[in-house]
Amino acid sequence: MKMEKIIIISDTHKNHVLLRKACLNEKNLTHIFHLGDNYEDLDENFDLIEEKEIIKVPGIYHRGYIDRSIPSIQTTQIKGWKFLLVHNIRDIVINSYQTDFILYGHTHQWTFEKKKNTILINPGHLQVENDRGNPASYAVMEIDENMVIVKFKNIDGDVFHSEIIDR
Repeated sequence: MKMEKIIIISDTHKNHVLLRKACLNEKNLTHIFHLGDNYEDLDENFDLIEEKEIIKVPGIYHRGYIDRSIPSIQTTQIKGWKFLLVHNIRDIVINSYQTDFILYGHTHQWTFEKKKNTILINPGHLQVENDRGNPASYAVMEIDENMVIVKFKNIDGDVFHSEIIDR
């Protein structure tokens, strides 16, 4: 059974060096989720996004976020698992969505939290090597119909926290 592999990144803030390093650390990616603050950074890295499904949301300072011309929330489904992507967690009422995962950014601090039947994940940031006392980080999910493996990684690709979620 083929697993889908997603990299979840946020808050790249035009740092193409860290963005590229994180994406190039990971082999066999099927999806890239960018959770805002300079999500256009992906558009300038054609080699990274080729043959991958890209889902992204704008950050709170983006013109499209401010004037509401770009949706601040995106949803998708992979292998039967439901995902909601948002930059600022305050833009949603958590219990009002039927979703398995809420993925968000903005705080620059990695987070894994379970709230009832929903898992909240913040991959951290790729702004600089260290921001607000938080080292650069991202998350990777490997997904099949029955299980999701979540790995939080530092910029060198080393896992510093992992979780397994069974259906």
